[in-house]
Amino acid sequence: MLDADASSPGEQQSSASSWNKTVQSLSARSLEVEELLEFFGRLGPTQRDASGAEAVMPSYDPWHSTTNDGVRGAIIPLSQAGNFGLAYAQCLPGAKASTCVTLPDCMVSHTWSALFLDLVAAVVAYALELDECGEVAHRLAAPGGAQKLLQEVRRKSCQRYWICAFCVNQQSGICSGFGSEPTPGGDQHSRWDAGRRDTVSGQVFRLCPCSEPKYFDGPLCEMNKFDEMMGLLQHRQPNLRHLVAVDRRFELFSRAWCVAELVQSYLSNLPQTVPLLSNKALDMQAEDLEIYNCLATLTVLECKASREEDRLQILAKIPDVYEYDAQLQAVIFGSRGLLRNALAGFDRVDAAARAARRAASAAAEKKLKKKQKSYQFFFKKKNEI
Repeated sequence: MLDADASSPGEQQSSASSWNKTVQSLSARSLEVEELLEFFGRLGPTQRDASGAEAVMPSYDPWHSTTNDGVRGAIIPLSQAGNFGLAYAQCLPGAKASTCVTLPDCMVSHTWSALFLDLVAAVVAYALELDECGEVAHRLAAPGGAQKLLQEVRRKSCQRYWICAFCVNQQSGICSGFGSEPTPGGDQHSRWDAGRRDTVSGQVFRLCPCSEPKYFDGPLCEMNKFDEMMGLLQHRQPNLRHLVAVDRRFELFSRAWCVAELVQSYLSNLPQTVPLLSNKALDMQAEDLEIYNCLATLTVLECKASREEDRLQILAKIPDVYEYDAQLQAVIFGSRGLLRNALAGFDRVDAAARAARRAASAAAEKKLKKKQKSYQFFFKKKNEI
């Protein structure tokens, strides 16, 4: 008798084919920095688009609104197509008119909890060949700043960017809900509640009423294939680069999917760029020392994801956690590490911090083994793309 959960070879092949098609579709989406600036210029209470329409997101405040706010308050409403939806990048005039696939030149890693202003500033700084983005952020936040920068980037070579907020079809995932509510009273519930509210107004975001099918796992899900998409892009786009938009609190390094992208990129020898707000090295003051200690004790076992299932899925792909953590440390601190210059001068606390990291890794692994008993995952081996 066949197992009720078993699938035939034909079904497995169909699933692998659907998975690969989703990866290929994701890799073919991108937007230009001009399109990013035009989008940014529409945000805020006094902004209007070229047609004179009202602001897309009147509550937007560049110094407080996060990328999550931008996705919930602007990207999702603007990417609705009738009763269904597309990725925002697919809704752009150039994408609709194009008859050929335009691959991104640069993949951008970022965290949704950071200021949306800083994400845009990092991309613009990269396009302008600047090695820091703090001044660009201030210019963007000023009245008419996006329009002025738009003129400058148009004089530079045209590049296309893959940014998950714009290149993933949010209507096929998060648009109609906020995920399961955690038990009230804890940190998880606080994060969940903050994620469903506009940072500036405090109001709960309106849910999208579209009929687009939702996929949070499996072959048609667009939110669990970033590392594979990066691998595919590297084969299809020889000059692919990786831009890491590090947030002000360095939380990017604690997000599971961001860490997966960083390590994949590092091991694949993709050129990585980090336009920090300032090139001034962190010093030994209390706040900077705390940042350093957090980074030096970082372990993938403690990284977070919006869905616990996603985090465990990422961990299930890692054969040796300690080796992976060592690679992650090389990504940050190594001879070609992302923050090797900004963290200069912390050598004196390095040994103690790394010893603490090893202890944290061991403790976290014990917790993980207990938690994994309550989850069952079946990972199908996917064909190479």
